Amino acid sequence: MVNEAVELADIELRRNNVRLTHYVAARLPRVMADTILIEQVLINLMKNGAESINQADRPAARRSVELRVVPRSVDGQNVVEFSVQDTGKGLAPEVLAHLFEAFFSTKQEGMGIGLNLCRSIVESHHGRMQAENIYNGTEVTGCRFSFWLPLNTTADATTESVATPTPRTIE
Repeated sequence: MVNEAVELADIELRRNNVRLTHYVAARLPRVMADTILIEQVLINLMKNGAESINQADRPAARRSVELRVVPRSVDGQNVVEFSVQDTGKGLAPEVLAHLFEAFFSTKQEGMGIGLNLCRSIVESHHGRMQAENIYNGTEVTGCRFSFWLPLNTTADATTESVATPTPRTIE
């Protein structure tokens, strides 16, 4: 799932002279996920990162997007965390406040449905999504979008959701 998203996004990122790196932890636990939908979320986040880097007019050495997939504990629940971090200009506080609302966009040609749809997909998998700026001192040096999917447990496997009924190992 991750490898496919990286391959698809890397084509677009290379066109924009953005370096894409990724790290997937070894032996990740299984999650219940519709792999196509999660791939779409990852691709959207990586492409948004590249667009932010272009708007920030970063030099070649500071044009990167990093995808990380690691196990984590969030609020006492074991999850798999997906995070996409860019070296763009970050998000203004007023943008962060409305980021996931339908039809809210900062892009001139944007429709404001991409991040709203991403959040809906993650929540349909019983996960959560957030965005935060990355700082070096007081300077914003980028942005990180993270989302968490709960591990496949017996209770999760019997819960109705739009997710594929077969647990998948993240690749």
